[in-house]
Amino acid sequence: MNDVIKHHPLYQQLKQLDESIAAINLEATLPHAPLSAAEIAAQTQQLTAQFKAAEARTQQTLGALQQTYAQKEHDADVAAAKAAGVNPSAIGIGAEMSLQAQAQAQSAAQAAAKDYMSYQQSVVSQDAAAMKSVAAQLSAQAEQKLRARAEQYQQDESDLSLRLAQQDSAQRLALQTKLDNLALGPNERKSVQSQLAALAKSENDRVNAMRARHASEMNAYRAQVTKETNAQIQKQTAAIRDESAAKINARREAVGAQLRGLAGAPAPTQSIPPNLAAQLKAIHQQIGAQFQADAQKTINQFNATRDDLNREFAALHGADVGATGAAAAELADLQRRRDALAQQMQTQIQDEAKRLAAKMGFTVVLDSVQAAPGGYDLTNDLNHDLESLHE
Repeated sequence: MNDVIKHHPLYQQLKQLDESIAAINLEATLPHAPLSAAEIAAQTQQLTAQFKAAEARTQQTLGALQQTYAQKEHDADVAAAKAAGVNPSAIGIGAEMSLQAQAQAQSAAQAAAKDYMSYQQSVVSQDAAAMKSVAAQLSAQAEQKLRARAEQYQQDESDLSLRLAQQDSAQRLALQTKLDNLALGPNERKSVQSQLAALAKSENDRVNAMRARHASEMNAYRAQVTKETNAQIQKQTAAIRDESAAKINARREAVGAQLRGLAGAPAPTQSIPPNLAAQLKAIHQQIGAQFQADAQKTINQFNATRDDLNREFAALHGADVGATGAAAAELADLQRRRDALAQQMQTQIQDEAKRLAAKMGFTVVLDSVQAAPGGYDLTNDLNHDLESLHE
């Protein structure tokens, strides 16, 4: 099982989930520093590449499903026509596989168009969160600069006040000593008090002059920091908008090309008997429903991958995945998705192994063990079978 699961078409998704879980576990043990604009751009590019790869795998899987179910419907239609005594090629069943493949492709394209709308809304929502995060982060940095400058000015003013007090301490002590002399006359006492008051005023005036100068400089510095911060916010939000617009346009073009590539199907060359027409319609509805069910599973898997990448995008643009609560919730969700995907893959592998074993004439299949004497190892056959199903 451990070997075969690596050949499953969904293995890359499982691997990405494992890497995301490992990354969160590692990040929780490291200091969390804000990313630079270049780092955010590089990681965003990586997430975009992963999204395109998941989209390509989904389209490849849908294409294989279309061919498989078109062939099934074609074979069932041919068998029904022959049973009704009608030449299949005379009523266009020879081209029915093309007709059904195109109808199924139309359905898949409609699903892709619907997913495009969801993707567009998700990108717009992420943009709003990313812009809000950028503004908050840059504003916090600006506030930190202003606070540091204000604290430095306050320290300078305190240092000047202390330095002046130490400088005048000898004079102040002498005047205070005279003032404490009980034999000092009224006029002399008044003179000494005036000198002490003048000394204190001189010190206060110098400190106040520095404080006023600092206030003026602080206003100018605040205006400068605000201007620089606003410019940075506008620059980064513009970059986010441009990048998102490019992603949305690329998705729109891809969906449009898929819709434009659909063509009409050839019409039958001979009228179909009513009973046979009803039977062909029932076959089409039955196999069409089966195709829709399998196609929806593939689309759901893609949506799960997209949601995982969207969460990584949101975390990259401001969500604090290093915080204990958020990291725990994210980790639990990723682990749940990983376990569900692994269980789904194992079930598919076991079902395919049973089908392949029955085809080869075996009645018992064991997984995760070495082949016993007299047994046959299906591993390589199963690997090849899984890969060929999704080529």
